[in-house]
Amino acid sequence: MAFFTSALFVSLGASTFLASVSAFALNAAVGVGISLLAKKLQGDSDTSQTGGVQGTLQAGGDVARSFILGRRVTAGSLVYANTWGKAGKTPNAYFTQVIALSDLPISDITAIWVNGEPVTVDNANTSYGNWGYPVTEYSNGSDNSMWIKFYDGSQTVADPFLVGTVSSAGRPYQATRVGAGVAYAIVTSEVNEELFTGFPTFKFEIAGAKLYDVSKDSSVGGSGPQRWAVPSTWGGDGDHLPAVQIYNLLRGFTYGNAWLYGLQSLTAARLPAEDWIFQINKCRAAIAGAVGPEATYLTSLEVTVDTEIDATIQSLLTGCQGRLIESGGTYKIRVGEPGASVFQFSDADILSTEEQSFTPFFGLSETINGVSATYPEPDEAWNTKTAPPLFNADYEVEDGARRLLTNVTMDMVYRSTQVQRIMKSALAEARRARRLTFVLPPEAWVLEPGDVVTFTSNRNGFGAKLFRVDGVADHANLDVTLDLTEVDPTDYDWDIDNDYTPPAFSPLGPVRPPAQPMYGWQVEPAVLYDADGVPWRPTIKISADPTQKDVRNVWVQVRLALDGSLHFDSDSTVYADPYSWVINANFKGKTDYEARGKFIPVSSRATEWSEWLPVTTPDVASDDLLVDLAHTKKDIHKVFRDIFGQLDDGRKLFEQIAVNQMSNGAVSDRINRQLAVTVDSNKATFEETITVIADDLNAAVTQIVDLNAEVDQNKAQATQEIAAVSGVANAAAAATQTLSATVGQNFANGQVRFSVAANQNGAVARYSIAIRAGTAAGYIESGMFLEIYDAGGGVLRSRFSVLASQFSILNPDDVGTSYLPLVFEGGVLKLQGVKVQWADIQNVTIQWAQIGTAVIGNLIVGTSNLDYNAVTASVSNGASGTGPGNTGSETDFTTIGTFSLNNENPSAVMTQLQTSFNTSSASSTASRNAYVRLINVTNGNVVRQYQITAPPQGSASYNAPEFLLEPAPGSRGVKTYQIQISRFAFNVSMTVTQQWWKR
Repeated sequence: MAFFTSALFVSLGASTFLASVSAFALNAAVGVGISLLAKKLQGDSDTSQTGGVQGTLQAGGDVARSFILGRRVTAGSLVYANTWGKAGKTPNAYFTQVIALSDLPISDITAIWVNGEPVTVDNANTSYGNWGYPVTEYSNGSDNSMWIKFYDGSQTVADPFLVGTVSSAGRPYQATRVGAGVAYAIVTSEVNEELFTGFPTFKFEIAGAKLYDVSKDSSVGGSGPQRWAVPSTWGGDGDHLPAVQIYNLLRGFTYGNAWLYGLQSLTAARLPAEDWIFQINKCRAAIAGAVGPEATYLTSLEVTVDTEIDATIQSLLTGCQGRLIESGGTYKIRVGEPGASVFQFSDADILSTEEQSFTPFFGLSETINGVSATYPEPDEAWNTKTAPPLFNADYEVEDGARRLLTNVTMDMVYRSTQVQRIMKSALAEARRARRLTFVLPPEAWVLEPGDVVTFTSNRNGFGAKLFRVDGVADHANLDVTLDLTEVDPTDYDWDIDNDYTPPAFSPLGPVRPPAQPMYGWQVEPAVLYDADGVPWRPTIKISADPTQKDVRNVWVQVRLALDGSLHFDSDSTVYADPYSWVINANFKGKTDYEARGKFIPVSSRATEWSEWLPVTTPDVASDDLLVDLAHTKKDIHKVFRDIFGQLDDGRKLFEQIAVNQMSNGAVSDRINRQLAVTVDSNKATFEETITVIADDLNAAVTQIVDLNAEVDQNKAQATQEIAAVSGVANAAAAATQTLSATVGQNFANGQVRFSVAANQNGAVARYSIAIRAGTAAGYIESGMFLEIYDAGGGVLRSRFSVLASQFSILNPDDVGTSYLPLVFEGGVLKLQGVKVQWADIQNVTIQWAQIGTAVIGNLIVGTSNLDYNAVTASVSNGASGTGPGNTGSETDFTTIGTFSLNNENPSAVMTQLQTSFNTSSASSTASRNAYVRLINVTNGNVVRQYQITAPPQGSASYNAPEFLLEPAPGSRGVKTYQIQISRFAFNVSMTVTQQWWKR
């Protein structure tokens, strides 16, 4: 079988009439009777293929132009590179490469590998502008080290980033370098020793050129909007089908009306659309795949324009088990399994007067019973992979217990399922040895290469067997010589469950050791003690396994358990005996924290964080305000001792900040200016010295200006010093102004100093003022400092402290008054006009206080003088009137007064009633009743009701006070009350006084 070689079938009779053609001549002319598997075993040189994966970046002026068909990976070719820019203090920190991917526009870039590993481009991150998009795997938080951007070949202007940023005088990138029609990538990498050990390498997976698919052109019998004359309509799934790719090669590839590759003048009429559409749809037809239905045949190539067109087509035909046929000036293609039979004949139809040949068996050298194949595997970065070999025990028995194996390279196929399908059908077809050559009468004139015929031969012992027409020779008398090869459609049967062996994939990229976990991590509460052994602050003790190798430090993080906020973060803990450490940081006592750690190795290998472990700090002296203030005082006092010690330090400023920093081999230079005048014992001098010094690791500069005036024993001096020192891992700078005056035993000194320092562990800064005055027998000092300092564990804090017998703050608006808002004097802080949002006061003495709102947990009061109505509230209401007399019944009530009470407390209301009324009866036989009452109309309760009874022809009266509790006033809020009287209540008067608790 010849599908691997994709040999061109030639119909000899289409252009030449031969009087007679021998069977040998036709067989030799066609040369397609033996499959590629057999030819590989024989070492046939004609089986070479083209289009392997180009996985190494090419460079130089002799790189052939190329383009991509289908889904393919390429390393591209380097067209420009330059270093540029600055990161921190690193010059030329960025390296930009321009890599051409295809000399025809492409559809898309579908995957990228950097240094053999797949990466992700964050196309949503546009914050870098023209630089491109960051590569996720080469970033650390917001710190990115690689950016990529692409052009698909449709660009019309040069890239502004290359022209405006990367271009340099030595390596210019002109605005004319558009790269029209060229798809290319711009890759920028930042110097990063942890990420790169050399220049990074790249591979790009590309969806190649958009192709014309005749099956998608409704104007020629297809179904779809594509048109040959309108390239903007091209593109789709046909870009990946081998029949579509070969069709476009035969029509030729152009860009901008310029030919690039393929045939140059083949018209559509010479590629019969109906025939090509049928074969394209055979490639597109679904077949069972590893993860569901898939197209039967997909192929891809990177085509270099220096490759012969025949070799390119042969490679694509290999990937679809296809044959290209030229007959009568037209080109047709056949892919996959043989088609239906178009002609039938038997032994009786063969002209016995003509020469015949029959090959029933292969020779041993042409026999194959096993096959292996290699192909590019996308899941392994398109590296070459060997498919599971295919053996057949029955074939081996037939061949004398021999294993006759051949290997086929399928660089154009990238799916393991398709590779194994081709291997299976190729091996089955390679076992079909029957090949016939004979002459048929003119009825066979309609046959052409690629047709399938049915032959029944009693002489050869088979009936209705299918054969493929591999060659046709037309005679002058219209007889036809045929070359036939046995075929069977069942050779292409495919059972995914039984025929497919899933490949085992290898991991991509370099093999790195796994990240080292944090072993032996423990956390526990601990206490920091001061120099006197007194508990000072709560803290945390951490521990790690002591047996680890290649560990330099331990990185420790502590967060507040409540909200996860980070309170301590330092990698400065040295991994050394005893392998447990008490953290020197400010933690709150009796508080829940969580701590984690990880090893920092000497090498660059990866390590992992431990789990967050919980710990509760102890309740120690930091909760005692006096003790905590005492420790703070010690800290501040030590700083002031240092500051005043600088007044007594006779060394120059440079010597103070750069002790032992310069080596003996340092080089230096100095300039000096001096002025001096003297009259008797009086003198005045000026001196300025500037010194610069450097060695292989350090550099420093200092300036000293000294002014002196002296009369007898009275002296005045002013000195200014500035110094800056820098080393490979540290830097410091300082400036001082020092004044002194002495008259007899009296003296005064003062110094203003500003200093900053930084190293790899952090930075600090201090501004200080120190003054001193008195005599040798006794003097006083005052000063202040403002600083940012390391509180431990790399945690920076700031503070401002003043040393003075009296410290005050004056409001400029109150200069003319006696108002002084803040004074510290004699150890007492005095405040006027203080407004405090929240205060936690442990002890307080208050002479007079006006408190609006207070919540007191435990109050002991010696003498209390509460304001009126401070605890309770009261109100009085009253009404008077007379009943209507004989109108209505005896118990009808009339309201003579209404009032409301706003009670904020639902407890009982204390009520005092002063009530008086009378009644009389004129009847000689009947008595008379009269009623007066107070009712809570909000809840309907009668608070109090009075009744008197007048005897016949007599009278009765009531006049008395009463105190009572309204038992159930209800919920808090406004309550409405009414004073009501009955018809025979006369001369009524009621006063209601109510009192209730405010709380």
